[in-house]
Amino acid sequence: MDIQRIDSYNDFRFSLEVLYQHGAFLADGAPWAFRIISDHEAVVSAESLIVDALAEVAEDFRFYARHITTFYDEAGTCLLKLPPVERREVEIDSLQPSQFSVDREKCAAVRNFIHTPADLVIPVTALADGAMCVLDGHTRLYEAWRQGLRTAMVVDVPGWDGIAGFVLEARKRGIYHIRDMALYSPQEQNEKWHDWCDAYFAAQSRTEEEPS
Repeated sequence: MDIQRIDSYNDFRFSLEVLYQHGAFLADGAPWAFRIISDHEAVVSAESLIVDALAEVAEDFRFYARHITTFYDEAGTCLLKLPPVERREVEIDSLQPSQFSVDREKCAAVRNFIHTPADLVIPVTALADGAMCVLDGHTRLYEAWRQGLRTAMVVDVPGWDGIAGFVLEARKRGIYHIRDMALYSPQEQNEKWHDWCDAYFAAQSRTEEEPS
Protein backbone atom coordinates (compact mmCIF):
# COMPACT_ATOMS: atom_id res chain seq x y z
CA MET A 1 0.00 0.00 0.00
CA ASP A 2 1.29 3.46 -0.93
CA ILE A 3 0.87 5.71 2.13
CA GLN A 4 1.61 9.44 2.16
CA ARG A 5 1.23 11.99 4.94
CA ILE A 6 -0.32 15.37 4.08
CA ASP A 7 1.84 18.17 5.48
CA SER A 8 -0.16 21.19 4.30
CA TYR A 9 -2.97 22.94 6.17
CA ASN A 10 -5.25 23.69 3.24
CA ASP A 11 -6.35 20.30 1.90
CA PHE A 12 -10.14 20.38 1.43
CA ARG A 13 -10.39 16.61 1.97
CA PHE A 14 -9.60 16.97 5.69
CA SER A 15 -10.81 19.10 8.58
CA LEU A 16 -8.53 21.79 9.97
CA GLU A 17 -8.40 19.89 13.26
CA VAL A 18 -6.99 16.82 11.53
CA LEU A 19 -4.57 18.90 9.45
CA TYR A 20 -3.32 20.79 12.51
CA GLN A 21 -2.71 17.44 14.24
CA HIS A 22 -0.87 16.10 11.15
CA GLY A 23 -3.36 13.23 11.03
CA ALA A 24 -4.13 13.44 7.30
CA PHE A 25 -2.96 10.57 5.10
CA LEU A 26 -3.51 9.16 1.63
CA ALA A 27 -3.52 5.37 1.33
CA ASP A 28 -3.41 4.34 -2.34
CA GLY A 29 -4.80 7.80 -3.05
CA ALA A 30 -7.77 7.51 -0.67
CA PRO A 31 -8.04 9.95 2.28
CA TRP A 32 -7.61 8.60 5.80
CA ALA A 33 -8.10 11.00 8.73
CA PHE A 34 -6.80 10.40 12.25
CA ARG A 35 -8.33 12.81 14.78
CA ILE A 36 -6.60 12.66 18.16
CA ILE A 37 -9.13 12.83 21.01
CA SER A 38 -6.99 12.02 24.06
CA ASP A 39 -3.42 11.28 25.08
CA HIS A 40 -3.73 7.74 23.63
CA GLU A 41 -6.84 7.64 21.42
CA ALA A 42 -7.84 8.71 17.91
CA VAL A 43 -10.93 8.54 15.72
CA VAL A 44 -10.33 7.21 12.20
CA SER A 45 -12.32 8.24 9.13
CA ALA A 46 -11.97 6.72 5.66
CA GLU A 47 -14.25 5.95 2.74
CA SER A 48 -13.47 2.25 3.02
CA LEU A 49 -12.46 1.59 6.60
CA ILE A 50 -11.04 -1.94 6.51
CA VAL A 51 -9.46 -3.15 9.74
CA ASP A 52 -6.59 -4.94 7.97
CA ALA A 53 -5.77 -1.76 6.08
CA LEU A 54 -6.12 0.29 9.25
CA ALA A 55 -3.29 -1.60 10.92
CA GLU A 56 -0.95 -0.64 8.06
CA VAL A 57 -2.01 3.00 7.78
CA ALA A 58 -2.03 3.42 11.57
CA GLU A 59 1.56 2.22 11.73
CA ASP A 60 2.61 5.07 9.45
CA PHE A 61 0.55 7.52 11.52
CA ARG A 62 2.14 6.20 14.70
CA PHE A 63 5.64 6.95 13.47
CA TYR A 64 4.67 10.56 14.20
CA ALA A 65 2.32 9.83 17.12
CA ARG A 66 3.63 6.66 18.77
CA HIS A 67 1.60 7.39 21.92
CA ILE A 68 -1.72 6.84 20.13
CA THR A 69 -2.61 3.19 20.67
CA THR A 70 -6.42 2.98 20.51
CA PHE A 71 -8.44 3.71 17.37
CA TYR A 72 -12.22 4.15 16.99
CA ASP A 73 -14.55 4.77 14.09
CA GLU A 74 -16.92 7.76 14.09
CA ALA A 75 -19.58 5.67 15.85
CA GLY A 76 -17.25 4.97 18.76
CA THR A 77 -16.52 1.33 17.93
CA CYS A 78 -13.00 0.30 18.88
CA LEU A 79 -11.25 -0.92 15.75
CA LEU A 80 -7.68 -1.39 16.93
CA LYS A 81 -6.05 -1.43 20.35
CA LEU A 82 -2.29 -1.71 20.81
CA PRO A 83 -0.17 -2.01 23.97
CA PRO A 84 0.37 1.30 25.78
CA VAL A 85 3.59 3.20 25.13
CA GLU A 86 5.85 4.56 27.85
CA ARG A 87 6.37 8.32 27.80
CA ARG A 88 8.79 10.42 29.79
CA GLU A 89 9.27 14.12 30.35
CA VAL A 90 12.56 15.69 29.28
CA GLU A 91 14.05 19.13 28.91
CA ILE A 92 13.46 20.52 25.43
CA ASP A 93 17.02 21.83 25.52
CA SER A 94 18.29 18.24 25.76
CA LEU A 95 16.87 17.32 22.35
CA GLN A 96 19.05 17.32 19.24
CA PRO A 97 17.24 18.56 16.09
CA SER A 98 17.59 16.68 12.81
CA GLN A 99 16.48 19.62 10.70
CA PHE A 100 17.69 23.19 10.33
CA SER A 101 14.62 25.41 10.34
CA VAL A 102 10.84 25.64 10.80
CA ASP A 103 8.00 27.28 8.89
CA ARG A 104 6.47 30.41 10.44
CA GLU A 105 2.96 29.55 9.22
CA LYS A 106 3.18 26.03 10.61
CA CYS A 107 4.24 27.45 13.96
CA ALA A 108 1.08 29.59 13.95
CA ALA A 109 -1.01 26.51 13.16
CA VAL A 110 0.36 24.26 15.93
CA ARG A 111 0.01 27.11 18.43
CA ASN A 112 -3.68 26.20 18.58
CA PHE A 113 -3.11 23.03 20.59
CA ILE A 114 0.16 23.56 22.49
CA HIS A 115 -0.52 24.49 26.10
CA THR A 116 1.37 22.05 28.37
CA PRO A 117 4.21 19.52 28.02
CA ALA A 118 1.55 16.80 27.67
CA ASP A 119 0.58 18.35 24.32
CA LEU A 120 4.09 17.58 23.03
CA VAL A 121 4.60 13.85 22.56
CA ILE A 122 7.70 13.67 20.41
CA PRO A 123 9.33 10.59 18.80
CA VAL A 124 13.04 10.47 19.56
CA THR A 125 15.86 8.03 18.95
CA ALA A 126 19.22 7.64 20.66
CA LEU A 127 22.31 8.60 18.65
CA ALA A 128 25.69 6.89 18.93
CA ASP A 129 26.92 9.68 21.22
CA GLY A 130 23.93 9.25 23.54
CA ALA A 131 22.05 12.37 22.42
CA MET A 132 18.28 12.19 21.99
CA CYS A 133 17.49 13.04 18.37
CA VAL A 134 14.11 14.45 17.33
CA LEU A 135 12.59 12.44 14.46
CA ASP A 136 9.43 14.51 14.10
CA GLY A 137 7.81 17.46 15.86
CA HIS A 138 10.44 20.16 15.35
CA THR A 139 7.77 22.80 14.67
CA ARG A 140 5.81 21.89 17.80
CA LEU A 141 8.94 21.99 19.93
CA TYR A 142 10.10 25.30 18.47
CA GLU A 143 6.71 26.94 19.03
CA ALA A 144 6.50 25.48 22.54
CA TRP A 145 9.89 27.00 23.35
CA ARG A 146 8.72 30.36 22.03
CA GLN A 147 5.63 30.09 24.23
CA GLY A 148 7.75 29.50 27.33
CA LEU A 149 7.48 25.72 27.73
CA ARG A 150 10.76 24.08 28.69
CA THR A 151 9.86 20.38 28.83
CA ALA A 152 8.13 17.90 26.54
CA MET A 153 7.01 14.29 26.63
CA VAL A 154 8.98 11.90 24.42
CA VAL A 155 8.64 8.32 23.25
CA ASP A 156 11.62 6.23 22.15
CA VAL A 157 11.36 4.77 18.65
CA PRO A 158 13.85 3.11 16.30
CA GLY A 159 15.79 5.53 14.14
CA TRP A 160 16.49 5.15 10.45
CA ASP A 161 19.87 4.75 8.79
CA GLY A 162 20.03 8.25 7.35
CA ILE A 163 19.27 10.22 10.49
CA ALA A 164 22.94 10.51 11.50
CA GLY A 165 23.65 12.37 8.26
CA PHE A 166 20.94 14.92 8.98
CA VAL A 167 22.23 15.46 12.51
CA LEU A 168 25.77 15.90 11.21
CA GLU A 169 24.57 18.58 8.78
CA ALA A 170 22.58 20.29 11.54
CA ARG A 171 25.59 20.41 13.84
CA LYS A 172 27.76 21.82 11.04
CA ARG A 173 25.33 24.73 11.06
CA GLY A 174 25.58 25.17 14.83
CA ILE A 175 22.20 23.56 15.54
CA TYR A 176 22.41 21.61 18.78
CA HIS A 177 19.15 22.72 20.39
CA ILE A 178 15.62 23.41 19.24
CA ARG A 179 16.14 27.12 19.88
CA ASP A 180 19.07 27.13 17.42
CA MET A 181 16.84 26.47 14.40
CA ALA A 182 15.93 29.30 12.02
CA LEU A 183 12.37 30.57 11.57
CA TYR A 184 11.46 31.08 7.91
CA SER A 185 8.52 32.03 5.74
CA PRO A 186 6.96 29.09 3.83
CA GLN A 187 8.83 30.08 0.67
CA GLU A 188 12.15 30.33 2.51
CA GLN A 189 11.48 26.99 4.21
CA ASN A 190 10.91 25.35 0.84
CA GLU A 191 14.09 26.83 -0.56
CA LYS A 192 16.39 26.35 2.41
CA TRP A 193 15.06 23.10 3.91
CA HIS A 194 12.89 21.09 1.52
CA ASP A 195 15.09 21.79 -1.50
CA TRP A 196 18.14 20.83 0.57
CA CYS A 197 16.45 17.54 1.53
CA ASP A 198 15.64 16.78 -2.11
CA ALA A 199 19.24 17.44 -3.12
CA TYR A 200 20.57 15.36 -0.21
CA PHE A 201 18.44 12.32 -1.07
CA ALA A 202 19.31 12.67 -4.76
CA ALA A 203 23.02 12.67 -3.89
CA GLN A 204 22.55 9.61 -1.66
CA SER A 205 20.77 7.77 -4.46
CA ARG A 206 23.55 8.54 -6.91
CA THR A 207 26.14 7.27 -4.43
CA GLU A 208 24.23 4.00 -3.92
CA GLU A 209 23.92 3.48 -7.69
CA GLU A 210 27.63 3.96 -8.37
CA PRO A 211 29.50 0.68 -8.95
CA SER A 212 31.89 -0.30 -6.20
